[in-house]
Amino acid sequence: MPTLVSTAYEATFRFHASDLLRLGAIFLVPLAWLSAGPAAAAAMALVAGGTCLLRYYAGSRAQDLTGQLVFISAGLFSMIGLYRIIWWLDLAVHLIVMAVVTVLIYDILVHRNGLTQRASQAQQRNVAFVLLTYGSLAAVLWEVGEWAGYYLVSQEIGVGILDSVTDILAGILGILGTVHWISSSRKFQ
Repeated sequence: MPTLVSTAYEATFRFHASDLLRLGAIFLVPLAWLSAGPAAAAAMALVAGGTCLLRYYAGSRAQDLTGQLVFISAGLFSMIGLYRIIWWLDLAVHLIVMAVVTVLIYDILVHRNGLTQRASQAQQRNVAFVLLTYGSLAAVLWEVGEWAGYYLVSQEIGVGILDSVTDILAGILGILGTVHWISSSRKFQ
């Protein structure tokens, strides 16, 4: 049986202080609705879902905690309107969130497919390709979600061709950096 590179940091659920952040993310969904409207609530619901995925697929408690802080920060920035005030923050968040999402995709692949510690070069290339594909798909879906939110939920959501293209490019930079880090780290040595 192959040795797994990474699995969720616990096989069974045990409450940890980091779970308070998850509960906070869930609590922020109705708070976002009341304070900033349905668009912010939808964003915070995605954040809450992401924090729950981290609980079961993150490779370590530190990774879980870091990912939660990134996701919750992104949702809070939307909720309080910080993206409108700091023009470059949206790009930075796309880069960082897509890096976290790419690591999460990697951990899900490891958990589901049982990647070995001593991956062959062919397996390394395959994993890198899959991460680039799924990560890029997630970046594009994020933008599709912003456009859908603009037309279906609230026109306060900032969209436009330039915004979407730069967001996707920032996300892809985060994905590429993460794929490079994963493929050059001890995960494939």
